[in-house]
Amino acid sequence: MKSGSFILSFLFFSSSLFAQNNLAKNQKVKVSSPVGRYSTAVVDGVVSDKSQWTSAGEKEPYLILSFNQKQTLGGIHIYFGQPKYKPVEDFCVEFAKDGKWQTIPSAVVMGNKFDAVAIAFDATVSVITDSLRFLFTKTKHTDVTVREITVWANFKLGIPPLGTEVIGYEAHPEPYVPKIYINQSGFNVGKPKRFTAPLVDDDTPFRIVEVGTQKSLFSGKVENHIGDFSAFEPQSNKEFVILADTFRSFPFRIGQWWIERVTYQNAMDFMIDSRHYVGNYKKKCSGTYGWRDDSHFGWELHTLVPQYLSNPMAYDRMPHQVKYQAPTDTALWGALKPYNISAPDIVKLIHWGADVIVSQKLTHEHFKGQLAYFLYAWPYIKEWLPQQNYEVVKRYALHIWQLDTVDQKYAYNQSKGHDMLALKTKIGSTKGALPPGASVIPNLMMYEVAKRDRMNDAQCYFDAAYRQVEWMVANLDWNNPITTKGQRMSEFITMTSLAYMLKQYPDKAPKGIKEKMNAWADVVIRRSDNMWDFRKLDDKDQWCPTGNTPQEWNETGNIVGFPAAVLSMIEWIDNKPKAERLMQIAYAQMDNSFGRNPCGRHCSFDAAKEVEGVDLGWYHQHPGGIGQLENARFVLEGSPKNAHYPYHPERGDIGWTEGWVSFNTAYNISLAYMAAYDTEWQAKCIKNGVLLRLKAPLNFDYNAKESVWVDLTDGKGKTSKVKLVEESENSPWFSVQLKSPTENIVASYGMGYFKKSITIPTK
Repeated sequence: MKSGSFILSFLFFSSSLFAQNNLAKNQKVKVSSPVGRYSTAVVDGVVSDKSQWTSAGEKEPYLILSFNQKQTLGGIHIYFGQPKYKPVEDFCVEFAKDGKWQTIPSAVVMGNKFDAVAIAFDATVSVITDSLRFLFTKTKHTDVTVREITVWANFKLGIPPLGTEVIGYEAHPEPYVPKIYINQSGFNVGKPKRFTAPLVDDDTPFRIVEVGTQKSLFSGKVENHIGDFSAFEPQSNKEFVILADTFRSFPFRIGQWWIERVTYQNAMDFMIDSRHYVGNYKKKCSGTYGWRDDSHFGWELHTLVPQYLSNPMAYDRMPHQVKYQAPTDTALWGALKPYNISAPDIVKLIHWGADVIVSQKLTHEHFKGQLAYFLYAWPYIKEWLPQQNYEVVKRYALHIWQLDTVDQKYAYNQSKGHDMLALKTKIGSTKGALPPGASVIPNLMMYEVAKRDRMNDAQCYFDAAYRQVEWMVANLDWNNPITTKGQRMSEFITMTSLAYMLKQYPDKAPKGIKEKMNAWADVVIRRSDNMWDFRKLDDKDQWCPTGNTPQEWNETGNIVGFPAAVLSMIEWIDNKPKAERLMQIAYAQMDNSFGRNPCGRHCSFDAAKEVEGVDLGWYHQHPGGIGQLENARFVLEGSPKNAHYPYHPERGDIGWTEGWVSFNTAYNISLAYMAAYDTEWQAKCIKNGVLLRLKAPLNFDYNAKESVWVDLTDGKGKTSKVKLVEESENSPWFSVQLKSPTENIVASYGMGYFKKSITIPTK
């Protein structure tokens, strides 16, 4: 039976969501080449060949739309010519301000492929104006044809979907979404596996069957609209579906490190494509440095370095795509000499990030932090990089570390000062630009760098980190959302900083860190008590950090970065049921991004073609924008909004959608902590020696025996390598048989603060 409490009402959708006025209707229009009455027909509310404007062959046609008064605008719909004609590829929208035309960054569209485009205006500029100008700069057809333009006010739920306000446009039909919501791709062996069934009553049986058969392989009951099948651990390459009541889920898989297997390369692909100037979009993007639309809080090296340190062999064996490109302007990059072409792509990306910061002489405190990651990682990446790289980065980092001022005005900057040794007491907004504790790990890394290089002032870095953590323990109120989920994609900075201090310096860390992390866990668990296992913003009715404008509704990074926060600190949760619940919630956030959400969609528009097993990607991708990211691979760009929860899929494609480097780097840091958490050693004596075994996220080909090289270090510090081979074609364990050593030999995998080791038993 269906639960009556969740009967969907489409009346709300039609009467409330689309009650906005079309501000363009019947307004004044001026075009570059008027053709009869059709120049004004583009604002009559009708999409028709008889009601359109076609340019007359000019090189860059334009259209100006004027309103009878100034208005605060939220976005547009624009409908081009018939599908048989090629749509306009490149265009932009400007607004009149102080007698000049100003470009709307989110409305710069390049490479458009669609006959109709919806563009929401982002919060970079406030579009308050009485005129818009549309500039059409590239089309494969001879002329530009515009059949209709709609303009929307800045509305709470964002702009409506295409076709809802006009006559004559046939919108694309919505695909069917099964009413059992799951991670559409699949689940990891040994990890929580749960689904949500909003329309299924409690105590309803469910069963899991193999696709193509009717044989039940697992059964259970739905409780609180949730089904748990964590105990289902098939040794199979088959697809499965869940059946409950009259509903059937999308098919899914269960495998060794399935999530990592289907996204490791994708994560790298995005970071490769989204680089500024040298990625898959070459032009300049405003407010952008190493990666397009990164601002100062892209957290690229904060996440790329941990990725590599946590699971180096996974990245070493990836195909090489990145080639060094010499700068045409050395003020942009080139301060660091090129890397060895044989370097893994992730090392080349780390090199790129540091090169841009030093070359452009960036001094924001968060960029300083990125340089600390580079310097800390040097022993593990130096085989591919010239020594000059280290010397240049170190010299520049030391020069600016205590500099309190900045070199330029940074968009969204909320820092009071940029001295990295100063105590940071200001907490940023939901933009995520100033999370608590951002200076902690960089200072502790500089502490290690200073000790390694026998610098006299090493202690000052530790002392700064100590003071910062001490302040965080005493002052952060987890009940205030701005300290947690309200930091949007940057929350991982806070929790990983506390965990790093306690893990690396257990005898020197400030008191109370463990208790502080446990208190955070209590808030997380309390706010995740719902049918999605979804960590809400607060204890009331706010699920997402909505803010006051629709531009703040997209929280993709908040969701995908959450596992890193949990996995960094879960070892200090002494209560087993509490730790198990935290793990459920951590993987539920990852599942949310893969379709276990009220919209039933993966958070990436192109996921169905880029991520194995995914059936539905996000509703749309943002065309253009500051970062021009829509054509990058594996863009994480959409997530359910507050209005979708607890269960309102009928509200459809509302709010803001756009990729952001900071969303993907939040996903990257979760991959790092997931790998570190799952890495495990075993060593036992056998008849002819010692069996050395490693479990790590390296089994990505379920039909082949893969291998991994690990370090062996003797008592004198001499290091050699040994190869471990997968014990079977689909095993989580890699092993090698060694002779029993006569002295202590330590085997290790991972590097730096993610290194895990075991002492091999002696004779």
